[in-house]
Amino acid sequence: MSACTAALRRAPSPPSAHRGVGTRPRACAVRAASSSSATSPAAVLGEGWSASQVAIFADSPTTRALVTCDLLELRPPELCPELPMWLLRDGDDILELWARTEKLAAEACKNAGDKKEEHNTEGVNNGSTALSNTKSSLHPPYWAVPWVGGQAVARFILDNPEVVAGKTVLDVGSGCGVAALAAAMAGAKSVCANDIDPLAGVAFLENARACGLNVTGVEGSSSTSSSTSSCILETSVEDLLQSSATSVAKYDVIMAGDVCFVKNLAEAFQGWLGDVSTRKPGAVTILGDPRRQDAWAPKPGWATGMESVATYEVTTKSTSPLTEGQAVRNTA
Repeated sequence: MSACTAALRRAPSPPSAHRGVGTRPRACAVRAASSSSATSPAAVLGEGWSASQVAIFADSPTTRALVTCDLLELRPPELCPELPMWLLRDGDDILELWARTEKLAAEACKNAGDKKEEHNTEGVNNGSTALSNTKSSLHPPYWAVPWVGGQAVARFILDNPEVVAGKTVLDVGSGCGVAALAAAMAGAKSVCANDIDPLAGVAFLENARACGLNVTGVEGSSSTSSSTSSCILETSVEDLLQSSATSVAKYDVIMAGDVCFVKNLAEAFQGWLGDVSTRKPGAVTILGDPRRQDAWAPKPGWATGMESVATYEVTTKSTSPLTEGQAVRNTA
């Protein structure tokens, strides 16, 4: 069992910036405004990712089949029974899913006659392989796991929909999209699920469908949408840690969950979130974290004005050393 904490920083608002937004969640018709392969010319891809890989893993029937394959099951995360999602049946299956991801990439490169990018699956196709022995050229499929820090952010949003209702929301390091989905369900005007892994965007859209959101504007999607109750869903593969606060100033709410699981990322995310928390008056910044390692977990005062707003205790489903590592955590 673990405890996870959600911390929130709200930039001061001038009196005229007050919004009278209702607090009740609303059902949304959702349309995808961009595919997971869409990036601006100036966008920086995440470390280890190339433009050709992003194209291979863009939203398509093939990638949709991968993110809903037999290794995953439709079930809700532990803290969010309202959100059915395609998640790993067993934590150790992440190794097999990783191998299938590598195989898809290798076949795509072979079909395209691309000899420049080799995808090594050695060390990934054995369910007992340790993380230290893997030689994969792609990141593990973290999008198939409902990380508890993200669940904490989602739970906070679902319980406090007024935080996002009618607002523009950015979920950084979105993964399976649990927090982004919660924002859409809670009445956000628009939600951007950002993750450097393009398959995370595909998984997010499939999970949106699983949650009953009407995804339109994507190949193979329903075309019906309500202009009065729609929430625009966007996906992004840009490495936003390389961007400035100005580039994300349009977002009323920026949130991140469980992004401090290794030292370098913990430092980078805390620094970036601290910088963007003052991006404009009234802006809200949220970080959910289960304190995996005290040495680099967020500490009181890590960002000016950040305060703990909720703590949740959660017992997770079967885990793997590649994912949660232990069954019980505290998340906030």
